[in-house]
Amino acid sequence: MSLIGIIAKKKDIKEIKNNLDIVYEVIEINNKSIENLKNIKFEQIIINKDLVLNKQEEEYIKKLINTTKYIIINADINIQILNNIEIDKPLKIITYGFNSKSTISISSVKEDYIILSIQREIEKLNNEKIENQEKKIDLIKGENNNIYIKIIKFIIKELHNF
Repeated sequence: MSLIGIIAKKKDIKEIKNNLDIVYEVIEINNKSIENLKNIKFEQIIINKDLVLNKQEEEYIKKLINTTKYIIINADINIQILNNIEIDKPLKIITYGFNSKSTISISSVKEDYIILSIQREIEKLNNEKIENQEKKIDLIKGENNNIYIKIIKFIIKELHNF
C-alpha cells in the first residue's frame, strides 16, 4: 500500500480519499500530527496549502521531505514551509496549477472538462516516463469539481500507473 502524505484543507483531503482506490493510504500532515508522523516514509507528499511551523515542526517536515520520493506542490499558492527546509538529497518535484511554469499546468477550463498540459517529462514510480502532452480531465455535474483536487488525483494515478 502506498503512503501519501498531504498538507491540505480537511474537506479536500476527504474528497481525495473518497475517490482513490484502496491501494493508497492518504494521511493528513498538519501541526498536530506532524510529530507522530516524523518516522513515516511517504512515497509522495502533496502540498496544497501552507503551514506555519515552529522550529521543531520544521525539523519533522524536513525529515519527512528528505525521505519521500516525490513532492507535489500547488504552484499557485505561496508555500513558505519549504523556504526554511534544507533538502539533503535530490527530490522529484512536480508542480501544478495555472502557473505557466508548472510541471502540469492548466491550459484550458471549460464547463465539463479541463485540459492539463504536462510541460516536462515526469518519471513514474516504476521508472516509466510521462511524456510532454495534453490530457483532458472530465468534470462531472453534481460532483465536487475542485480543479486542484482533480489534478492531485490525476498525478497520483499517473505516478502509480492506474
